[in-house]
Amino acid sequence: MIDGRASAVRAVAALLGVGATEVRALASELRLGAIAAYEMDDALARMHMIAEVVHDFPPVLARTFGRERAARETLVWRWGVSTDAAREWIEDALAEAGPQFRRFPERLEREHRRWMAKNPRQRF
Repeated sequence: MIDGRASAVRAVAALLGVGATEVRALASELRLGAIAAYEMDDALARMHMIAEVVHDFPPVLARTFGRERAARETLVWRWGVSTDAAREWIEDALAEAGPQFRRFPERLEREHRRWMAKNPRQRF
């Protein structure tokens, strides 16, 4: 299990916050022409990747019951289906969110492997 009471909920909230801030910054740079034409596709792809990572998180935070479990399961699922670039972004975003999340990615990986071992025929 991932550490502490509501830690998965805090991780979801942190990823949403970091993701929204980064997407906003990229959108502003695009709007202001601060990103060169040859970098626009990369910026749009990064915005899409961040949105893909965090789009399932708002309903988790809106829950009144079972929020910690839902957050943990959503994070583990997201980790399991994410590309290497998305996992790297998750690691960086959690590191930016604070030292309390330093070991979160390895715990997500461990939880994902544990789930896959228990459910070898099922896929996320």
